[in-house]
Amino acid sequence: MLNTINRFLNLNLNYNPSQLVYALRIFPSARYLKYKYKPSQLVYALRIFPFLFLQFYCSQLEIEKPNLFQFVFLSASPTSVGVVTSDFASGGRFKTFEPNSLTAFPTSIPIHSDAVGRFTNDRVFIVNRLNRDSIQVLNPQLGFLTEQEFSVGQGKNPQDISVWNDKYFISLYNSDELVIYSRYNGTKIGSVSFASLKETYSTSGIPDNSVESSYMVQDGTSLFVLLQRLDRNDVSGYLPPNSDSYMVEIDMNLNQIRAVYTLPYRNPSSKIQKVNLFGEPHLVLSCVGRVGFISQIDAGIIAFRLSTRQFLPNRLFAEEIAGGDILVFQIKNEELGFAAVLDAGFTKTIQAFRPRTGERIGTLLQIPGNIGISLSGLLLTNEGKLLVGSTDFNRPGIYVYDTNLGNVLLNPIPSSVELTPFDIFQLQNLQ
Repeated sequence: MLNTINRFLNLNLNYNPSQLVYALRIFPSARYLKYKYKPSQLVYALRIFPFLFLQFYCSQLEIEKPNLFQFVFLSASPTSVGVVTSDFASGGRFKTFEPNSLTAFPTSIPIHSDAVGRFTNDRVFIVNRLNRDSIQVLNPQLGFLTEQEFSVGQGKNPQDISVWNDKYFISLYNSDELVIYSRYNGTKIGSVSFASLKETYSTSGIPDNSVESSYMVQDGTSLFVLLQRLDRNDVSGYLPPNSDSYMVEIDMNLNQIRAVYTLPYRNPSSKIQKVNLFGEPHLVLSCVGRVGFISQIDAGIIAFRLSTRQFLPNRLFAEEIAGGDILVFQIKNEELGFAAVLDAGFTKTIQAFRPRTGERIGTLLQIPGNIGISLSGLLLTNEGKLLVGSTDFNRPGIYVYDTNLGNVLLNPIPSSVELTPFDIFQLQNLQ
């Protein structure tokens, strides 16, 4: 951080004025500084009255936000996204990436090698999963420094977090409860039991004790939680969905179950996206059914109509049309969506589809199954940029497509984010 300050301002007076002007031009947030300056005047002022400039000019900027202090410590722009990266061994990093300029900021916060992220309540929440089993809270106003971290119990494998008033609701993959932690001190203050929702069948005759709770989303005072309900004791050694999967509606004020909805297809795998479709809000998610080495064409993208609390009868995109398991997706509107698909031969594709009709309308990217490259992380920004994470170990990074220009690829070589991208999310309060 201090190196960045010295580089652009050089408060020891050994500065290069052109660097400062360049910094003011290229940083996206500079457009939020309403003070109008001329580069030549700025350089002249710095040369003649460096201390006077720092006192007077900075005081002018303090009228507007961000002030000069925030500007110097800039670690993200208004349109940047958060990226969870990993070396898939010893650790990972949280990075920020600007899709319009195709550049990563210097931000590099140590996190777990197996983690996902979420932005809510003006904070970045890193869910450090199995073997670290913690929640890590990053403050964007302090360069995304970690301001809080607490354990949820060894081996619990947290999957997602939702913030409500003074409470953290945390889903655990290796538990039969939704735990509630204090927002202030990170201690457990309650839970919602899922014990009655555990599967009662296993091909081995011994059902397991976990409901595999995963992603969540808020709507009003309700929290919707996905339960995969996989058979960990299946005789195949894999984890097939031998029982129905559920979506549970939680009352966040009363900390109790409001309703349980049986998914029309099994094994939900994606984050839940809240989308306006056909004139009203829906919760949209992807189910994969049997996936990977036991893959079958048996699921797809489904939508839950909030006004009626019912699933739409037709899938927005079916595996029969996609040709494989739809792992993650993003929907722009009723006419355009994108999906990452894995087929039985392990070919990976990014496909465009039309949610209104369920038809496939194009393929943006295809990676053959015999090439050791995977796709991890998919995000459509509010500005229409589609970000695709590539786990090519020789050149990992993020591909960026412009959906406003016919899905054109903006960078044939993926933009680096230091390590391999694993999860990509918007730095905006979506809940």
